[in-house]
Amino acid sequence: MKKLHEKTTLLFAFNFFVGAITTLSLMPFSFFPMIFALGLGIYSISLIPSFKKTFIASWFLGFGWFSFGLYWIGSAFFVAETYHMFLMPLAVIILPSILALFWALAFFLAKLLTPKNKSPILLIIINLSLIEYCRANFFTGFPWLMPSMSLASNEYILQTLSYVGSFSGNLAVLTLSILPIILLAQLPNKKLIFSLLYIPIFILFYMSFMRFYNKEAINKNEDQMLVLVQPNIKQKDKWDLTKRKDHIEKLIKLSIEKEYYDKDKYKIIIWPETSFEGSIPNELNLLSDISKKIIKNQNTTLVVGLLSVENSKLFNSLVFMNLSGMINYKYNKNHLVPFGEYIPFRNNFKTIAHYLSSRDFVSGDLKENINLKGFGDIITLICYEILFSTEVSKRISNNTKLLINITNDAWFGKTIGPHQHWALAKIRAVELGLPLVRVANTGISGLISPYGSEIVKIPINEEGVRYTNLIPPLEKTIYKKFGEYIFLISILYFLFINYFIFYFCRKKIK
Repeated sequence: MKKLHEKTTLLFAFNFFVGAITTLSLMPFSFFPMIFALGLGIYSISLIPSFKKTFIASWFLGFGWFSFGLYWIGSAFFVAETYHMFLMPLAVIILPSILALFWALAFFLAKLLTPKNKSPILLIIINLSLIEYCRANFFTGFPWLMPSMSLASNEYILQTLSYVGSFSGNLAVLTLSILPIILLAQLPNKKLIFSLLYIPIFILFYMSFMRFYNKEAINKNEDQMLVLVQPNIKQKDKWDLTKRKDHIEKLIKLSIEKEYYDKDKYKIIIWPETSFEGSIPNELNLLSDISKKIIKNQNTTLVVGLLSVENSKLFNSLVFMNLSGMINYKYNKNHLVPFGEYIPFRNNFKTIAHYLSSRDFVSGDLKENINLKGFGDIITLICYEILFSTEVSKRISNNTKLLINITNDAWFGKTIGPHQHWALAKIRAVELGLPLVRVANTGISGLISPYGSEIVKIPINEEGVRYTNLIPPLEKTIYKKFGEYIFLISILYFLFINYFIFYFCRKKIK
């Protein structure tokens, strides 16, 4: 490490490389042990005496993580004429650079708040966890690519999130990454410190393994059926009016490919986000005709993602259609994607905004969840909204039985992006103990159990339909019951250990 710190360029390159290879712990690579590489980067930065070098080196660590983990966002600039190639650096360079600043701030503050001749390594872990919470909740929030996403790489360790949630999951993953270093470092009372960190992590992971190992058998409800329709329409063709008729016919054909005439069955047929070109109310007659062709009895519902216009405001919406061709329920997307669905401060950056999009979507007002006969309370989420655990938790009722998430990952081609989106859906299902059905235009569609298991699945870039019976939710999860109070208690526990290191240990880590 000493030689590494003597060569500034090598130090920065090392941390960039460490941040980059740690993304191999995420889906689709799912090699969780790579998380220990991140611990090596954290350790190397903790030894830097200079505040300036600490800030820059940690920025490179974060830039490696975010640039390699989010490169797929640049794919959107290849698939639509409204996006111009010369703006791609905004996504593939500027966005990771800004996100890396959050990490650099965490390291810098840890260094600033650490007494002289003490190691900031544990305070770095605390600050990184707190800064990830801020990143997920402030300035509209962007909780994508948090370290806890690596837990989705394995169904056994994924269960940790049912106990502590994603934010405490960050704390657990980051702590695990530095445990070997704590044990090997020259630190007084290191065995005690290691034990204080290791024991709660061990208990958490042990409980998670046992939870999945002893999981209840999946008892599908034969009276509740879900039909997942993935049309696999290329993004460049999606808004082509000359192909609109073919797109609609494809969706209809997939929806009636295998009919169930049993009138006692309750069935939901689900189409993806912005299923075809058009908007409500202009397409009300078309939607009515479509639903009458597909729906065979009064117990069947068709869910369609579509744009809608109300009082000159544009919304990203979904509707529930019934046998009569009427809309039972309409939901307007509440949490919009910055720069994707609206341009922040559009009036201040009119030139750039013009190249991105000519019109902003408007955020819908939250409304009561639909209570669908035969299914109970259903929470509807469009695309990006699946990321926000606290927002989803607020919408859960005692009768909530299902999460429906429609999306369109065709923007991102056959990259790692859709796999990460799928991982986030699995995380949400496990945290909240609810089955989650995800339907994409293309991407990954499927039904996820409350344990994160893939009940049915349509792979990326494949046209298809899946029929599956709904599975029941779990009565509760620890995280669902206590929410982010767990994160607060975890932070206080780590601050206590850090206080012990600062004021009872006499020597620094070497």
